[in-house]
Amino acid sequence: MRPGPSDQALETPLLQKLQGWGVLLTAFFVLWIPFNWVTEPDRNLAQAKELKTQAIARGEAAVQPYSEENQLGIGCTRCHGPELKGGTVIQKGVDPNTGAVLAGYPANLSTVCGGPFTGHGLIWDISDIRGTIVNGRPDAGMPSWSIREAGALDDQQIDDLVNYLVWYSSKNVPFNENICLNPDAQKAAAEKVVTGG
Repeated sequence: MRPGPSDQALETPLLQKLQGWGVLLTAFFVLWIPFNWVTEPDRNLAQAKELKTQAIARGEAAVQPYSEENQLGIGCTRCHGPELKGGTVIQKGVDPNTGAVLAGYPANLSTVCGGPFTGHGLIWDISDIRGTIVNGRPDAGMPSWSIREAGALDDQQIDDLVNYLVWYSSKNVPFNENICLNPDAQKAAAEKVVTGG
């Protein structure tokens, strides 16, 4: 009955193996953490661009009428026209004094980012576009679309519409008049409305 191996003989290989793995993992994390820290902003930016692209695509689908192929459609084009450049005459109500039917044309949404520069006197920035969709414009015959106001759209769907309208409208409005993208244009629009110019 010989004595068994000593504790040192049994533990030394295991200890050396654990120390080796520790060194390898430490070296890995020393390289991996800075690499991720340096590359994260680019990944976040790419992800933000992709999310914005997807939102614009959903918004574009939403402005078209609902169909089996387009189940996101709410049909802004029914009133605002096929290219959102103003559509068919709509009934706004009845004049209480004369009983005459009040009618008008829906707004041209292809230039909504021009605000007062392109005839959208109540639009001074993106929040006004969102507010119009959320609350509607009863005086102009536009219903509220927010579920908070008994409409049909949730906040995400409204944000998708706003993203699409900003993208679409910005193609038709010069940058110096674009209240959606240019802070200087926002200030000029506010001054124009205040001064009545």
